[in-house]
Amino acid sequence: MPKHFSRRHLTLSRLVPYTHTSHVLTLSRSHSLTVSLSYLLTQMSPASVSPFLRWLPVFLWGLVILVLSLMPGGPGNMILFGIPHFDKIGHFGMYAVWTFLFFRALAGNQGMASTWAFWISVLTGALTGVVLEFGQLYMHQGRSFEVADMVANALGAGVGAGFSWFFRKRQ
Repeated sequence: MPKHFSRRHLTLSRLVPYTHTSHVLTLSRSHSLTVSLSYLLTQMSPASVSPFLRWLPVFLWGLVILVLSLMPGGPGNMILFGIPHFDKIGHFGMYAVWTFLFFRALAGNQGMASTWAFWISVLTGALTGVVLEFGQLYMHQGRSFEVADMVANALGAGVGAGFSWFFRKRQ
């Protein structure tokens, strides 16, 4: 075990330079790592985090999107809680979270302007959504190609990057 890991606690000061040592990540008995979302959004500047830690959540959330998009499933146009096309809300939310994380990781690069980071994040999210929908077009195991899914993905990408830009400007 590396020397900066204690048995029960892991301080951010060893992993993330320029943070206060009072912010402690606690490892629970199941060894899951938890940290306050408000701390991540307001106190931790993307530029102060190592590139690995900035891009890890982006990679993991993208992997979740990939698996959920390409795994065999039922027909689209779900109705849940009386809401028609409930799956579009899921598409919107998944891509909003992913581009939120993507923007924060990208904006942490030295010399990256927020405007460029915003448009790269939105285009990456929207194009990923289009590519995965076309991937579903050629699957024959209960997946369906829907233009409405691509629109929901793109709108989610725009809103997620927009929220991230808003939080970055407030810092």
